[in-house]
Amino acid sequence: MLEGKSILYVVKSLISQEKHEQAHQLLDFFAEHATTLADFDTLGEAALKAQHHKLRLRCAEYTYTHSTTSEQLYNSRENLYKTYNALNYPEKALFYIDLNLKIKPNDPDTLMNKAFNLALMNQRSEAEALISTVSATDKKLAESIEYSLAGKLLREGNTAKGINGFISTFKPKNELFEDTLKLKFWDGGIQPGKTIVINGEGGVGDEIINIRFLDYLKRMGMRPILYSSWHMYRPDTVDLFRRHGHDVVTNHLFLKKDYLWTHMMSLPGYLGLTEKEIWEGPYLKPLRQEKNRINDSRLKIGIKCNGNPYFEQDVYRSIPMEQLVGSLPKDAAIYYFDKVKTHPGTISLKYKLNTWDDTLDYIDQMDIIVSSCTSLVHAAGAIGKTTIVITPIAEYYTWTSTRKDNRTVWYGENFYNFKQTKVRSWAEPLQQVTDFFNNGMKL
Repeated sequence: MLEGKSILYVVKSLISQEKHEQAHQLLDFFAEHATTLADFDTLGEAALKAQHHKLRLRCAEYTYTHSTTSEQLYNSRENLYKTYNALNYPEKALFYIDLNLKIKPNDPDTLMNKAFNLALMNQRSEAEALISTVSATDKKLAESIEYSLAGKLLREGNTAKGINGFISTFKPKNELFEDTLKLKFWDGGIQPGKTIVINGEGGVGDEIINIRFLDYLKRMGMRPILYSSWHMYRPDTVDLFRRHGHDVVTNHLFLKKDYLWTHMMSLPGYLGLTEKEIWEGPYLKPLRQEKNRINDSRLKIGIKCNGNPYFEQDVYRSIPMEQLVGSLPKDAAIYYFDKVKTHPGTISLKYKLNTWDDTLDYIDQMDIIVSSCTSLVHAAGAIGKTTIVITPIAEYYTWTSTRKDNRTVWYGENFYNFKQTKVRSWAEPLQQVTDFFNNGMKL
């Protein structure tokens, strides 16, 4: 029998060090020696922590076929549908969800899972109607309902409330700010002269999205400071934000007791912004360093088809590279903005993108950026570059609004949003990309 606690400890340790590949290799090794239901339960839990969904599915299938009691069957079906959801197979998830609903037809968690998978099938109206029937009996479920209805609010133009619903739910207690430093929390309101610590969260792309709102706080007479401890390992992002006039602190020892603090990604919600107030124009500028100059007279297209493969949402947004490249003009120079991968027929920037200022320099020289929902499109939008983002059905909150003209309220009129409509199929939005170029880059 495998030692469950030890495996989980090692996997969590590897994940905390961002050694995902090693964690997957370790789990694959143990999977070769798993023989009992308990072994596969342990591996399934560890695979969930490591975002190793193929192994997680194998474990879920094993426990389902070897369950002997009705309770075990119910629980194993739950593991199966959550795994299929993580693999972006909502139709398979719904099969097992409906089996469990026959046993517990009013179970709120199962109903919420059904609604989420209906949404992944692009059946949003049905999903939201189902959510409205779910009765919240605890705080977590209430937050889940609020999150699931955020898209509806954004589509109706209730921007601030929609963003708060999408972002502000499931916020864990911040022990550093609340317990150690005992800073007061800010969720709106003008307090001139006060310093407000903006807790960096998400990835660099999320910070690029929201860095614009620090200027709002300045106009309110407040002094915003971006705090993000992980930036000490990415000094280039610190340089980028400081170059644009924003204070950045990477060590909490520099924070004072009379400062306020708040969540960065919730800023537009706390500020009560409307759709018209989200975008005021480009707010990042490239350095245009000589070392990054490109001599290429062809149409230059910068692309990226996926983000961090260990990000749990990456499965929804990843576009097969061959399909993306195939949608672009054959005579164009295609620059691949990826620090890890290369692809035949593209010009690799793998060894060129050493800092975010390098990335901005290369974006600046493209005629257009075409990408799935990654930090690249947010950086491109922030400098005002013509951009196409190809968004999945499970779209990020920045792509949901009242607009129905292939645009977004978050960036300028030269920023296009082509949306996926069928699960796992990119045919429709990629055809829109092809048509866009065939029409002379006009829409």
